[in-house]
Amino acid sequence: MNIPTIGGARGIFEIFVPGMFLLLNLGIVVYMFPYTDNETKNLIATAASSPAIALVIVVGFGYLIGVLLRLLRTESPDQWSAAWLRKFDADARQENGQFKLWATEDFPYIGWMAEVCKEYLPPDAQAFYDEVWAKRKRAGQNKEFFNYCKVLINSKDERAANEIYAAESLTRYMSGMFYALVVAFILILVTIPLRYFLASQLTIGLVIILIAYLVAIVEIIQHFRFIRIKEVQTVFTATFQNKELFRQAWQYSLRESD
Repeated sequence: MNIPTIGGARGIFEIFVPGMFLLLNLGIVVYMFPYTDNETKNLIATAASSPAIALVIVVGFGYLIGVLLRLLRTESPDQWSAAWLRKFDADARQENGQFKLWATEDFPYIGWMAEVCKEYLPPDAQAFYDEVWAKRKRAGQNKEFFNYCKVLINSKDERAANEIYAAESLTRYMSGMFYALVVAFILILVTIPLRYFLASQLTIGLVIILIAYLVAIVEIIQHFRFIRIKEVQTVFTATFQNKELFRQAWQYSLRESD
């Protein structure tokens, strides 16, 4: 995995923002935790009131936490999203009661792309899929082929590569925010009853934040699979747009295998 530099545009959206979000929540929870001593609270308050110190902490630790979140598996929220849709989304079922492929297949949904080409795209797209993508379908995931497509597009078509990166960036951002929200939700969920029973304080603001985070988590779960399907469709469209490049690569690999 390439780790974008903090000074570059890449990484700010999908790495730094989730990390900064979780860092701020950690600071709030530590400050309001009943067992936190006054010295620690004063240290947090001093850091928050000093723009220079706050900037160093947010940039340094926010980016670090964001990278750690980025290392977590994107497949987990994707699989949970699919499970949610199979349970609650009526559109996930066919007329015969079986689940549709988009609700069951693993990323990068190569089988589902066959149905997309057949039902919604022109015949040329179907022919290209049969020639290149269909041969890469495997039991389980085939990230290697998907990453190969992205690298090849990136080397030849900058505009399409930017579209792919934008779609991937949104997926990574939603994944990072999902994990950040879950961690923040658990921390606040523990803090609220502790403050109530140990300090006899019910912090309404924390309760409101807790509810907001729960709503955000549910929203991500409901839509994450569709966001990732959109990422795959973007990559497929980019490969179809550069179909001659992939056909040449495919024909070359066949000659090498002979």
